[in-house]
Amino acid sequence: MRKQLIVCAFCFGFINWSLSQTNTKVSLTTKKYIDSLMLSRLQKNKVVGTSIAIVDNGQIVYSQGYGFSDKETKQLATDSTIYRIGSCSKAFTALSIMQLQEKGLLKVNESIKTYLPEFTMSSHFKDNNNFYINDILAHTSGLPGDVMNGFFCDAPPSINWLINQLNYHTTAAPRLKIRAYSNIGYGLLGEVIARLSKSSYPGYLREAIFNPLGMRMSYVEDDPILNRYFSKAYYEKKKIKEPLIRDQAAGLIHSNVLDMAIFLKCLINGGKVNNTQIVSSETILEMMKNQTSNTLLSKEDDWGFGLYASQALIKSKTNPSDTLVIRFSEHGGDTYAFHADFCFNQELGIGAVILTNTDNGANIADSKALVKWYLEKEKDKKVKLRYKVKKDGSAISFPIAKANELPGIYPVANILIKVSNPESISFKQGPLKVKLYKKEKNDSIYLAKAKLFGLISIKMKDVGFAFETIENQIHLKQLNTQTQRGTYIATKTDFPVVTKDWKDRLGKYKVLEPYFKCEKCVLADPTGLTLKLTLENEILKVETKGNSPYGSDVYLLPISNMQAVTTGIGRGTGETLYMLPNGNLSFMGFEFQMKK
Repeated sequence: MRKQLIVCAFCFGFINWSLSQTNTKVSLTTKKYIDSLMLSRLQKNKVVGTSIAIVDNGQIVYSQGYGFSDKETKQLATDSTIYRIGSCSKAFTALSIMQLQEKGLLKVNESIKTYLPEFTMSSHFKDNNNFYINDILAHTSGLPGDVMNGFFCDAPPSINWLINQLNYHTTAAPRLKIRAYSNIGYGLLGEVIARLSKSSYPGYLREAIFNPLGMRMSYVEDDPILNRYFSKAYYEKKKIKEPLIRDQAAGLIHSNVLDMAIFLKCLINGGKVNNTQIVSSETILEMMKNQTSNTLLSKEDDWGFGLYASQALIKSKTNPSDTLVIRFSEHGGDTYAFHADFCFNQELGIGAVILTNTDNGANIADSKALVKWYLEKEKDKKVKLRYKVKKDGSAISFPIAKANELPGIYPVANILIKVSNPESISFKQGPLKVKLYKKEKNDSIYLAKAKLFGLISIKMKDVGFAFETIENQIHLKQLNTQTQRGTYIATKTDFPVVTKDWKDRLGKYKVLEPYFKCEKCVLADPTGLTLKLTLENEILKVETKGNSPYGSDVYLLPISNMQAVTTGIGRGTGETLYMLPNGNLSFMGFEFQMKK
């Protein structure tokens, strides 16, 4: 009994020392409910600190801090605590681009090369070598995702360095084939904003968005005054110094929940806060609109400009016939330690934001959960998040490929799915051996079962695969057999015979200086990075070893004697490995020299 009392005393002590707020327009019942759930999640996931805000009908109805912004000094996290918001920054970048279009300074249906003429990166697909701004905003341009050298570092390189690197690269996919997330694309948009505004990306945001809206605690680069409100960062139970981010427009904004709530009010109210209209309501609707409906392999996506969407089902607890399906517009953001998430719905005039300072914060950064809790307790509603409207038919979007067309190789990053007999398909993923099978001979969907080390059976419930014929190519789709939704993971690929030039380059390589170091942030320091180029089953393979995020292990498709691209489909694919004039290799923006 005494032990129980001690535990309870500790719990109440944690609550007493961990809450700080300035906005409470909710009932005491709602407040206690939200606080209880947030504190429970904080403790379960060992998150040091977090802050939240909920907006309803043009007001901040609840804002709160939990835990600590500095655990060592016992500095409380409050609703004024500043965090990095990561990729939530992309919503601000998209809004800035749309502002410039309203001012007549650009057109989003034009190529970014119109505004960055020195950007000459080319496509190895049969298209016009252009990268359109609206496609970049919706991640459907075909640009690769990242150039890792200098992405996280002490002193990020200039945009000119990045553009020069990209000019040696090639595309990851044809335009409008698939939505593939690209930080690079948003980094380039930041430079467009700077040039057309004759300012800088941070300067433009300050003058065109932050100041007009009254977001006084938001900034991009270090601010000597506001930095004192900036939370410490925690990774693997340690306080760390998080690196800067080169592609500022992709993820370097700092803000707090009170400022983010103002931003939500702007989006909810069609670009207007109080008497300040920074863009038209039509522009906000265009940002929210699904821009991926004409993307070949993204039929189930719902992505706009700097925003994506999901649905929720809302029912009245007292009147079951009072049912509403709503669409949340939203974006999340993740760095090493900081995790953020916001969502809003114009129809209900409601939104929420959550910001965290710990790597485990990814487990609790769910703004829609905040809306759900608020609606359930304050509005007496029943809410089902991530609601999928049932549709007729199956998860198959295109014609099923004929059995005699299936034999070939389907590369998925570091996995090769080789099909020789369509009736018996198996592949290895590390220590896991996966076998695809059909319940009935004429089924169109393969089910999956797996064994670990060939001995331990692993359940793969509701996992299915289908081979579809799309524009004369066969694509492999992984799907959920219950939700009838799926994702394309591979394309049948004809690997060319590896030439002597590439065979002569096989071997082990070491990274060369200069590269962009991260001495104060060991998580992203590339010191000691190595590369190995091998031939496996007559297919090129590249393996890099080093601190996260530089480690990779992936197959390559040579497209010339000078360039090869990493295989697969979607985010993280299409990275270019190329030969430099001095005989060294370049990969991820690093130069590698063969070890003697």
